[in-house]
Amino acid sequence: MSERPNPDAPTFEQVSACVHCGLCLEACPTYRELRVEMDSPRGRIYLMKGILEERLAPTEQVMSHLDRCLDCRACETACPSGVPYAAILERTRSVLEPGRERGWIARLFRWFGLRKLLPSRTLQGVLFKILWVQQLLGLAALGRWLGRKGWLPGRLSAAAAQAPRVPFRSFRASVKDSFDEQSGIALFPAKGKRKRRVAFFTGCLADHLLADVNEATVRVLQENGCEVEILRAEACCGALHIHNGARDQARELARTNIAAFNAGGYDAVVSNAAGCSAELRHYDDLLPGDAAAKEFGRKLRDVTEYLEEIGWTPPAGRLPGKVAYDEPCHLLHAQKISAAPKSLLRRLPGIELVPLEDADACCGSAGVYSLTQPELSRQVLARKVEAIRKSGAETVATGNPGCILQIRYGLKAAGLRVKVVHPIELVAKAYEES
Repeated sequence: MSERPNPDAPTFEQVSACVHCGLCLEACPTYRELRVEMDSPRGRIYLMKGILEERLAPTEQVMSHLDRCLDCRACETACPSGVPYAAILERTRSVLEPGRERGWIARLFRWFGLRKLLPSRTLQGVLFKILWVQQLLGLAALGRWLGRKGWLPGRLSAAAAQAPRVPFRSFRASVKDSFDEQSGIALFPAKGKRKRRVAFFTGCLADHLLADVNEATVRVLQENGCEVEILRAEACCGALHIHNGARDQARELARTNIAAFNAGGYDAVVSNAAGCSAELRHYDDLLPGDAAAKEFGRKLRDVTEYLEEIGWTPPAGRLPGKVAYDEPCHLLHAQKISAAPKSLLRRLPGIELVPLEDADACCGSAGVYSLTQPELSRQVLARKVEAIRKSGAETVATGNPGCILQIRYGLKAAGLRVKVVHPIELVAKAYEES
């Protein structure tokens, strides 16, 4: 391992940084549920180090412990030694992926999802239109019912039970006539005097499932003197590829985004999805030594972070009600952003921000984790749902698409009438009420 023949492998220094103090244990959602050492961060680091040093074989049992990790990075926040756990896990997955044995169905879904669906907006558009039609025909509701009963084969029950509502069209589709044919840019002028020029990273799957969040983001940025541009050339951020050991594909997507966004000379590149921005901000880890990747990362901002940075003007409209803020893992642990979204919410007239127990705990979404590990995902989610119930909140605000969809599913399954929104939606609504 000292020779590090595979450039994607974690370094000896990275995997040796853990001193096995155990301070990460109670921060780890899977350890809290299972109480198994090998399902804790330090246990998994022991396994990964053993595999990389060829003292352990990556057997199905060993890999099951690594697969059960949510990659939420809560252990990094708890760690006094600064162990880069996510880098170790994601790099190890990249090393092990070529040799993993998967059934043909799993291989087909992986190939289609990572190599075809995520890189292609055209294919996404076709797929989501099909999903919308089946929703219109009542097939989605039937699928959810069958999924809740467990009457569908394999993991299909979990996928069907959690199927979210699909809007008629994505945000990008709703503004397609705004794109300039020559430049490939859709421009949304600032309200009043232009103070800043920003690019908005819309995301891919989130753009289809949460079009309202993207619309609200553009509206709020415009209200605060930002000229907003959306790029046709924008590619998938690569987060799901990185988490699933497909770093080569993630690098291709990263290079596309870096070239497109760096060419614009923007004051900032703004994202409203914590899962996306956590990877976008750290493209220099994916492309070490690439000055353009570092420059891109320096300009990346979460929308709440950026509004605080530029000194935003709070709206006058009142939004009465109790709101709890849930900390998205990849905003809090991966980007160390916590104060900005809560500051925004506190400055909205009428809102009572109520405390949420374990607000920094994972909800169990973690990309496709709720589909690949449905039972454990539901166990983790149950803690979040109970905390929300105890908070007495009428609305939960959280800044990541996966978290929004996961918590909505959990609350609905529990019979709780609590809205789940992105903080920026509340800000946009307050401007409308002004």
